Amino acid sequence: MAKSASSPDTSKYFVRNATGLVREFSALDTLLIASAMVFALVFTTNQFAWFYGNTDGANLTLSLLVAAIPFVFLMISYYVISLVIPRTGSDYVWVSRIFSPSIGFAWALLYMFVVFFVAYVGEIAAYSSAFGTILGTSGILSSSASLTNLGTFLSTARGAFELAVLFTILFGLFAVFGTRFVKGVIYGSWIAAIIGIIVMWVILGITSQATFQTHWDQMLVSSLGSNSSYSNLYNNALSLKAPIYSGGYANLLIALPLASLFLFGGNYISGFGGEIKNIRKTIPIALFLSLIFGIIFWVITSQLTINTVGANWITAVGWTWDNFAGTAHYALSSAPNQPLLLAVAAYPNTGLIYLFFVMYLVGSIAPLFAYFWIPTKYFFSWSFDRAVPSKFSNMSQRFNTPYWSVLAIVALAIILSYVYDITGWSTTFTVGSVVWGAAYVIPGLALMVFPFVKKNLFEQAPGFVKAKVGGFPLISLVGLATAVGFAYLAYIGYTSPAVTTVAYASFGFELLAAVVVIGFVVYFASKYFYKSRGVDISLAYKEIPPE
Repeated sequence: MAKSASSPDTSKYFVRNATGLVREFSALDTLLIASAMVFALVFTTNQFAWFYGNTDGANLTLSLLVAAIPFVFLMISYYVISLVIPRTGSDYVWVSRIFSPSIGFAWALLYMFVVFFVAYVGEIAAYSSAFGTILGTSGILSSSASLTNLGTFLSTARGAFELAVLFTILFGLFAVFGTRFVKGVIYGSWIAAIIGIIVMWVILGITSQATFQTHWDQMLVSSLGSNSSYSNLYNNALSLKAPIYSGGYANLLIALPLASLFLFGGNYISGFGGEIKNIRKTIPIALFLSLIFGIIFWVITSQLTINTVGANWITAVGWTWDNFAGTAHYALSSAPNQPLLLAVAAYPNTGLIYLFFVMYLVGSIAPLFAYFWIPTKYFFSWSFDRAVPSKFSNMSQRFNTPYWSVLAIVALAIILSYVYDITGWSTTFTVGSVVWGAAYVIPGLALMVFPFVKKNLFEQAPGFVKAKVGGFPLISLVGLATAVGFAYLAYIGYTSPAVTTVAYASFGFELLAAVVVIGFVVYFASKYFYKSRGVDISLAYKEIPPE
């Protein structure tokens, strides 16, 4: 947004007069990135066993449709945020300008940390687990002990950590090399993903539950033993008091925070808002279509999956994996994950199995990269405001990328991958189910008060943003609905035994509290550091950053 004639020279407040970022991402580029963060093959890895097992077999389709209601308000909120502040890290800029610099930075640090830990670090681990299953299954099909052993290694915490380090370094290089490489990763991966999705739907669509059961026993029992048979896994689960599929409205309430994890991600594109072309048209297309496409993908994929493998079976066996993995009560070495289920459904057509495996692995790169790349933009935005050292906003003259911010995310990814090695899936599960959604309460509240605390910006906003109902700003109602909706989802998750008790308690909330404290400490330390050098960084937070 252009400054008014009376606005002061921003060079007094920001690192420099211009960010150095270029608007190079088109509507299609942005839509593909947003969609990759909502639905992707890698997200199917453990999702269905996890969801049905933890919700006593709730109806996922119905849960998604109900959970989508607050997401509609969230998308409207982020559309308004991007219109009013079309900058990189726009939600951070939004909260810090409406509430306070310290609150804005602490919130953004927590939000970035949560999304990064859940969607990048956690999904790299899921990818490693799926890769291990693919190699292990390939070992069974080809009678190769070396493939089976490598698959077993990748399914361990150490294997996941080493793969995370490798991917992080490669992603760091792609991010530093600029937009051409970023687009290459996104488009190349999406081509494979589309092929993989079609193959997955075809395999599931032509395989009956009876055929799946026969294929399961033919493919796995000779290698894993009789306890791993389709019927024995199910009967053993029932003997342990496992639930079966309930469907309908049963357990809908406790399923909502878990269903929300299927829909998160599309609005994360605000992180690179300063690099999107024609943002007023591009942002709503990406926000709303990614949500719609995501719902369609998850409904079709989940329904085809339970029709093929059996709704009662995936619920009971998923519950057993959730609660007894690694014990004598669970006969499989991994979750009943999507690559394994697809291999069984396609058996004995090894050509079709290997085609899906390759498309799955390549098609899962785009979301992993997107969740790695966007946090570098938050580091850049913080640095441009001087909330963190200004070095992080330094730009490569050759590639036009904030290379120090990329290096910071590489280091953070490796550290958090090690933390994940210690804490495991339970902490990630808790953080994702509760805190990711709760984080949207803050920008929702900021939107609610925006017309009253930033009257000049409100008056300069596009026409529909200034619409009123009975003299009250309509966007304030949207902000309130967003805040209430996600606060309620977080409350359900926090009070649900399926999320925060027994195996899933861990120390996730203590870790996040520490992140918030660190956020305030870093901001005030930076403020006093620059004040000692004659620069009041709080003045920058009274202005919108330049282009």
